[in-house]
This record gives sequence, C-alpha cells and structure tokens, in this order.
Amino acid sequence: MTEPALREDGGITVVKLYETSRETETMCSIAAAIETVRAARSTDTVCEKIVTRDDEVVYSSDRNGDIDDWAAEWRTQKRRLSASSEPVHQCPYRNPGCTDESRCIQCQMDAQAERYGESAENR
Repeated sequence: MTEPALREDGGITVVKLYETSRETETMCSIAAAIETVRAARSTDTVCEKIVTRDDEVVYSSDRNGDIDDWAAEWRTQKRRLSASSEPVHQCPYRNPGCTDESRCIQCQMDAQAERYGESAENR
C-alpha cells in the first residue's frame, strides 16, 4: 500500500473501466476518489481504480476488493503516519473495519472482559 496522503499536488485519477470503454476523472484527494469509487459501485463498471500522479495504482477493485475495506486500511495507515504519538489500534482479529473510533465486536468483548477483570481485582 502506498503511504497515505490527504492531497496529491498532481491530482488523483479515478479510472472506471467498462466492457467497451473507460472513463477517467481527476480528484484533489484520496478521500474524494474513495467517494467516487463508492458511487461507481452501483453502475455497470467492470473495474474501478485509484491512480496517483506518479501513475501508481493504489486501489484496484479487482485486486483490493471492496472499497470500504481498503478505505478503512488507508485511514489506519494515514493515522499511523501522522505526527501523533498515540498508538493506532490494530485489530488482532484482522477486521479491516475495526478502528479506534469503531471497534469490531470481538475487540469490544475483549475490552469489556479486561474492564471486568480489573474491577474484580480491585475488590
């Protein structure tokens, strides 16, 4: 995965491939490109791609699967690279949608079990 960036100076290109044609659209950010790919899911596209200004394909629906899973991983990587010293939550169950803000059910259960264990020890 390419290092996440909020904006690309040369722009981000979303390529939509159809059976007999292709369509390209230039975006100012990866976030905008993600929204464009989400909208293209409901159309008759064969494949959607997000391409950086360096012509590197960072997302391909054929290779990377669902855009929501890829976007969750991109957000996690972006946070990891931020200047913040806070540790980034990494799901031990490899759930791509599990983030600091929105934990998966298994992680929520683990957190509850830890809290219960700590409160039992303090009695």
